Amino acid sequence: MEVMASDPLAAGTKEDAIAPSAAPQKRDSSTSDACSRILEAAAHLFRRDGFSGTSMDAIAALARMSKRTLYANFPDKRAVLQAVLEQFIAGRFAMIERIGRTAGNNEAILTSMVGSLNAMATDEDALTMYRLLLAEAANLSTLVLAAHRNSLAQAEALLRQPLLNCGVRDPDMTARVLYDLAVLAPMHRRLVGSGNLHMDAAAMTRMVLQGMKGM
Repeated sequence: MEVMASDPLAAGTKEDAIAPSAAPQKRDSSTSDACSRILEAAAHLFRRDGFSGTSMDAIAALARMSKRTLYANFPDKRAVLQAVLEQFIAGRFAMIERIGRTAGNNEAILTSMVGSLNAMATDEDALTMYRLLLAEAANLSTLVLAAHRNSLAQAEALLRQPLLNCGVRDPDMTARVLYDLAVLAPMHRRLVGSGNLHMDAAAMTRMVLQGMKGM
């Protein structure tokens, strides 16, 4: 899968010392409850104190559990951050998909999804998570790159059918263009303090559709 070269998160400078965590296994109800508490506590601490400023001790304390229980669910802090990011990204795209379903025709659905992508990429919660990733890009490059690829892949999956319905021949490339315009560029502007320019989702979607239909 192609990664947008313009995104600093897509170019880590140093590989992680720890291999990516294994895929999560099915959990019973008690384990799922513990995992939810861990992720809720960790997300709060990561946003407030950053990755480096958060300890496994602090996560266990805020989650109201022993360190033994914490380590039974996650082997290290890196694995906790990976799970927090996956949960955050999945939650955002699930909301965007639900919003898109309420629109009318194919172009309206696509426009609604693009507008929602922009709104959810530039709110304070998303910007806080993105700052966290930028701060750790050098030390946790594999994890950060995985988060970027995960978000891009979900954007492609979300937009693929609406784009096909609109007559686009290469929906994944078009989705990447829309992702860059609606998510990465506005997010970077906000992060460097240049403000969030008003984005006309309908006009931008129409412009991209017209350009990509001819390719």
